[in-house]
Amino acid sequence: MKHGVFITGTDTDVGKTLVTAALAAALLRQGYDVGTMKPIETGLASSADSESDAVRLRAAAESSDALAEVRPYGFHRPLAPLDAARLDKRTIVLPTIMRAFRTLQTRHEVLLLEGVGGVYVPITSSLSMLDIIYRMKLPAIVVGRAWLGGINHALLTLVALRRCNIPVLALVLNRTIPVQTALARAQERSTARLLRQYAEVPVIGPLPYLSALERNWDMGVARLVGAKAITKLARLVLASG
Repeated sequence: MKHGVFITGTDTDVGKTLVTAALAAALLRQGYDVGTMKPIETGLASSADSESDAVRLRAAAESSDALAEVRPYGFHRPLAPLDAARLDKRTIVLPTIMRAFRTLQTRHEVLLLEGVGGVYVPITSSLSMLDIIYRMKLPAIVVGRAWLGGINHALLTLVALRRCNIPVLALVLNRTIPVQTALARAQERSTARLLRQYAEVPVIGPLPYLSALERNWDMGVARLVGAKAITKLARLVLASG
Protein backbone atom coordinates (compact mmCIF):
# COMPACT_ATOMS: atom_id res chain seq x y z
CA MET A 1 0.00 0.00 0.00
CA LYS A 2 1.27 3.47 -0.92
CA HIS A 3 1.08 6.32 1.56
CA GLY A 4 1.40 10.03 0.95
CA VAL A 5 0.76 13.28 2.77
CA PHE A 6 1.22 16.98 2.06
CA ILE A 7 2.67 19.02 4.93
CA THR A 8 1.50 22.61 4.75
CA GLY A 9 1.64 25.45 7.25
CA THR A 10 -0.32 28.35 8.64
CA ASP A 11 2.50 30.69 7.64
CA THR A 12 6.15 30.72 6.65
CA ASP A 13 8.82 29.64 9.16
CA VAL A 14 6.41 27.65 11.32
CA GLY A 15 8.48 24.46 11.18
CA LYS A 16 7.16 22.59 8.13
CA THR A 17 10.62 21.37 7.10
CA LEU A 18 11.46 20.27 10.62
CA VAL A 19 8.26 18.26 10.97
CA THR A 20 8.61 16.73 7.50
CA ALA A 21 12.25 15.76 8.09
CA ALA A 22 11.54 14.26 11.52
CA LEU A 23 8.56 12.35 10.13
CA ALA A 24 10.65 11.03 7.22
CA ALA A 25 13.40 9.87 9.59
CA ALA A 26 10.86 8.24 11.93
CA LEU A 27 9.21 6.29 9.09
CA LEU A 28 12.62 5.30 7.75
CA ARG A 29 13.53 3.96 11.20
CA GLN A 30 10.38 1.81 11.06
CA GLY A 31 11.63 0.21 7.85
CA TYR A 32 9.65 2.12 5.23
CA ASP A 33 11.05 3.32 1.92
CA VAL A 34 10.47 7.07 2.21
CA GLY A 35 10.58 9.74 -0.46
CA THR A 36 10.37 13.49 0.06
CA MET A 37 9.45 16.37 -2.20
CA LYS A 38 9.49 20.15 -1.99
CA PRO A 39 7.80 21.12 -5.27
CA ILE A 40 8.83 24.78 -5.04
CA GLU A 41 11.51 26.44 -2.93
CA THR A 42 12.52 30.08 -2.77
CA GLY A 43 15.40 31.87 -1.07
CA LEU A 44 18.12 29.52 -2.34
CA ALA A 45 21.75 30.57 -1.97
CA SER A 46 22.56 28.31 -4.94
CA SER A 47 21.00 25.41 -6.83
CA ALA A 48 22.98 22.96 -4.65
CA ASP A 49 22.49 24.83 -1.35
CA SER A 50 23.35 22.24 1.31
CA GLU A 51 21.07 23.96 3.84
CA SER A 52 18.07 24.17 1.53
CA ASP A 53 14.82 22.52 2.56
CA ALA A 54 14.88 20.09 -0.36
CA VAL A 55 18.42 18.88 0.37
CA ARG A 56 17.62 18.47 4.05
CA LEU A 57 14.44 16.52 3.32
CA ARG A 58 16.20 14.22 0.89
CA ALA A 59 18.91 13.56 3.47
CA ALA A 60 16.36 12.82 6.20
CA ALA A 61 14.75 10.18 3.99
CA GLU A 62 18.18 8.86 2.93
CA SER A 63 16.91 8.79 -0.64
CA SER A 64 18.96 8.94 -3.83
CA ASP A 65 16.31 10.79 -5.82
CA ALA A 66 17.58 13.48 -8.16
CA LEU A 67 17.29 16.97 -6.71
CA ALA A 68 15.39 18.04 -9.83
CA GLU A 69 12.68 15.52 -8.90
CA VAL A 70 12.63 16.40 -5.21
CA ARG A 71 12.53 20.12 -6.07
CA PRO A 72 11.33 20.82 -9.63
CA TYR A 73 11.46 24.58 -9.06
CA GLY A 74 14.01 26.56 -7.06
CA PHE A 75 14.43 30.34 -6.98
CA HIS A 76 17.04 32.63 -5.45
CA ARG A 77 14.90 35.39 -4.00
CA PRO A 78 13.03 34.75 -0.72
CA LEU A 79 9.66 35.79 -2.10
CA ALA A 80 6.30 34.20 -2.85
CA PRO A 81 6.81 31.76 -5.75
CA LEU A 82 4.88 33.88 -8.27
CA ASP A 83 7.17 36.90 -7.82
CA ALA A 84 10.33 34.81 -7.32
CA ALA A 85 9.68 33.14 -10.68
CA ARG A 86 8.89 36.44 -12.41
CA LEU A 87 12.12 38.03 -11.27
CA ASP A 88 14.07 34.97 -12.48
CA LYS A 89 12.18 35.28 -15.80
CA ARG A 90 10.73 31.81 -15.37
CA THR A 91 7.22 30.36 -15.21
CA ILE A 92 6.04 27.61 -12.89
CA VAL A 93 4.24 24.94 -14.90
CA LEU A 94 1.98 22.60 -12.96
CA PRO A 95 2.49 19.53 -15.23
CA THR A 96 6.23 19.65 -14.46
CA ILE A 97 5.48 19.38 -10.75
CA MET A 98 2.91 16.64 -11.28
CA ARG A 99 5.30 14.53 -13.40
CA ALA A 100 7.93 14.63 -10.67
CA PHE A 101 5.29 13.88 -8.05
CA ARG A 102 3.99 10.79 -9.89
CA THR A 103 7.53 9.52 -10.46
CA LEU A 104 8.38 9.75 -6.76
CA GLN A 105 4.98 8.38 -5.76
CA THR A 106 5.53 5.17 -7.72
CA ARG A 107 9.10 4.81 -6.42
CA HIS A 108 8.49 4.98 -2.65
CA GLU A 109 6.21 3.36 -0.09
CA VAL A 110 5.68 6.70 1.65
CA LEU A 111 5.95 10.11 0.01
CA LEU A 112 6.07 13.26 2.14
CA LEU A 113 5.63 16.61 0.42
CA GLU A 114 6.28 20.01 1.93
CA GLY A 115 4.67 23.17 0.65
CA VAL A 116 5.98 26.71 0.55
CA GLY A 117 4.39 29.25 2.87
CA GLY A 118 0.67 28.87 3.53
CA VAL A 119 -2.13 27.44 1.42
CA TYR A 120 -3.04 30.67 -0.37
CA VAL A 121 0.49 31.60 -1.44
CA PRO A 122 0.30 32.37 -5.20
CA ILE A 123 2.20 29.96 -7.44
CA THR A 124 1.08 31.33 -10.80
CA SER A 125 -1.33 34.10 -11.73
CA SER A 126 -4.20 31.62 -11.40
CA LEU A 127 -2.97 28.92 -8.97
CA SER A 128 -2.14 28.84 -5.27
CA MET A 129 -0.49 26.18 -3.14
CA LEU A 130 -4.00 24.97 -2.30
CA ASP A 131 -4.52 24.05 -5.97
CA ILE A 132 -1.40 21.89 -5.96
CA ILE A 133 -2.51 20.02 -2.83
CA TYR A 134 -5.95 19.45 -4.35
CA ARG A 135 -4.57 18.08 -7.62
CA MET A 136 -2.29 15.63 -5.82
CA LYS A 137 -5.30 14.09 -4.03
CA LEU A 138 -3.37 13.71 -0.80
CA PRO A 139 -4.41 14.30 2.80
CA ALA A 140 -2.74 17.20 4.56
CA ILE A 141 -0.93 17.85 7.81
CA VAL A 142 -1.00 21.45 9.00
CA VAL A 143 1.90 22.89 11.02
CA GLY A 144 1.12 25.98 13.08
CA ARG A 145 2.51 28.12 15.86
CA ALA A 146 1.87 27.13 19.45
CA TRP A 147 1.68 30.63 20.85
CA LEU A 148 -0.61 33.68 20.71
CA GLY A 149 -2.05 34.22 17.24
CA GLY A 150 -1.86 30.55 16.35
CA ILE A 151 -5.59 29.93 16.77
CA ASN A 152 -6.83 32.23 14.01
CA HIS A 153 -4.17 31.18 11.49
CA ALA A 154 -4.75 27.48 12.14
CA LEU A 155 -8.54 27.63 11.89
CA LEU A 156 -8.43 29.69 8.69
CA THR A 157 -6.07 27.15 7.11
CA LEU A 158 -8.29 24.24 8.12
CA VAL A 159 -11.36 25.98 6.67
CA ALA A 160 -9.54 26.55 3.37
CA LEU A 161 -8.55 22.89 3.11
CA ARG A 162 -12.04 21.66 3.98
CA ARG A 163 -13.61 23.88 1.31
CA CYS A 164 -11.53 21.96 -1.24
CA ASN A 165 -12.48 18.61 0.32
CA ILE A 166 -8.87 17.97 1.32
CA PRO A 167 -8.79 15.67 4.37
CA VAL A 168 -6.59 16.83 7.25
CA LEU A 169 -4.81 14.18 9.30
CA ALA A 170 -3.63 16.48 12.08
CA LEU A 171 -2.70 19.95 13.22
CA VAL A 172 0.83 20.03 14.61
CA LEU A 173 1.70 22.85 17.00
CA ASN A 174 5.35 23.87 16.96
CA ARG A 175 7.29 26.06 19.35
CA THR A 176 9.12 28.53 17.13
CA ILE A 177 10.30 30.59 20.10
CA PRO A 178 11.27 29.58 23.65
CA VAL A 179 8.54 29.69 26.29
CA GLN A 180 10.25 31.59 29.12
CA THR A 181 7.57 33.39 31.13
CA ALA A 182 4.44 32.42 33.01
CA LEU A 183 2.39 34.54 30.61
CA ALA A 184 3.89 32.78 27.57
CA ARG A 185 3.15 29.38 29.11
CA ALA A 186 -0.45 30.42 29.79
CA GLN A 187 -0.84 31.68 26.21
CA GLU A 188 0.52 28.41 24.83
CA ARG A 189 -1.80 26.31 27.02
CA SER A 190 -4.76 28.43 25.95
CA THR A 191 -3.88 28.13 22.26
CA ALA A 192 -3.55 24.34 22.45
CA ARG A 193 -6.72 23.91 24.51
CA LEU A 194 -8.90 26.04 22.25
CA LEU A 195 -7.57 24.43 19.09
CA ARG A 196 -8.34 20.98 20.50
CA GLN A 197 -11.85 22.27 21.08
CA TYR A 198 -12.42 23.88 17.67
CA ALA A 199 -10.05 22.35 15.11
CA GLU A 200 -12.06 19.14 14.62
CA VAL A 201 -8.85 17.25 13.80
CA PRO A 202 -6.22 15.67 16.07
CA VAL A 203 -4.01 18.40 17.59
CA ILE A 204 -0.45 17.21 18.20
CA GLY A 205 2.15 18.96 20.30
CA PRO A 206 3.37 21.50 21.08
CA LEU A 207 6.71 20.19 19.84
CA PRO A 208 9.74 21.11 21.96
CA TYR A 209 11.65 24.27 21.11
CA LEU A 210 15.05 23.27 19.69
CA SER A 211 17.49 26.04 20.54
CA ALA A 212 20.43 24.44 18.71
CA LEU A 213 18.53 23.80 15.47
CA GLU A 214 20.26 26.53 13.45
CA ARG A 215 23.70 25.41 14.61
CA ASN A 216 23.17 21.69 14.08
CA TRP A 217 20.15 20.78 11.97
CA ASP A 218 20.79 17.02 11.94
CA MET A 219 21.05 16.84 15.72
CA GLY A 220 17.82 18.80 16.11
CA VAL A 221 15.93 16.48 13.78
CA ALA A 222 17.39 13.41 15.52
CA ARG A 223 16.15 14.71 18.89
CA LEU A 224 12.64 15.08 17.51
CA VAL A 225 12.41 11.71 15.75
CA GLY A 226 11.76 9.79 18.95
CA ALA A 227 9.24 12.27 20.34
CA LYS A 228 5.74 10.94 21.05
CA ALA A 229 4.26 13.62 18.79
CA ILE A 230 6.20 12.43 15.75
CA THR A 231 5.43 8.77 16.55
CA LYS A 232 1.72 9.61 16.67
CA LEU A 233 2.01 11.57 13.42
CA ALA A 234 3.68 8.59 11.73
CA ARG A 235 0.83 6.34 12.81
CA LEU A 236 -1.72 8.74 11.33
CA VAL A 237 0.15 8.85 8.01
CA LEU A 238 0.37 5.06 7.79
CA ALA A 239 -3.30 4.66 8.72
CA SER A 240 -4.33 7.08 5.95
CA GLY A 241 -3.12 4.88 3.10
